[in-house]
Amino acid sequence: MCQAIRNSADLRFRRRCQVTASSCLVLFIVCSQFSLRHPTGPFSLALAGLAGAFFFAEVVSVGFLIFRIRDEFQRILLTRSFVWATIITMAFTTIWGFIELHSHSLGQLPILSIPALLVCTTAAAKLLIFRQYRSPRD
Repeated sequence: MCQAIRNSADLRFRRRCQVTASSCLVLFIVCSQFSLRHPTGPFSLALAGLAGAFFFAEVVSVGFLIFRIRDEFQRILLTRSFVWATIITMAFTTIWGFIELHSHSLGQLPILSIPALLVCTTAAAKLLIFRQYRSPRD
């Protein structure tokens, strides 16, 4: 499905985006875990804000990666998978939030699980969408 990149500048850009997205995801997890372990004080607030900034940087990096893909068909499939993953994640967190609001016995959804859910649903949507639109050559 994915075509080989022939341009070395495009290959370097794709690698930088992938490394940036991966690094931001790891830094998000580290900062959010440290902020959860130290729940009070300005250090915790700074770490929580930094965790949010790292997740935002990951999403922006993936956006740049999608924007730079030259094959329009691949770009629309990746965009479609990201949109579906976002819709599913928002629907799940909204439903869970309303259930949490009215149920005192149900535990809270950890904030760390929401970006993880987005990443996992994006991967699953990508697999399903790319499998559905597989070319006959593959």
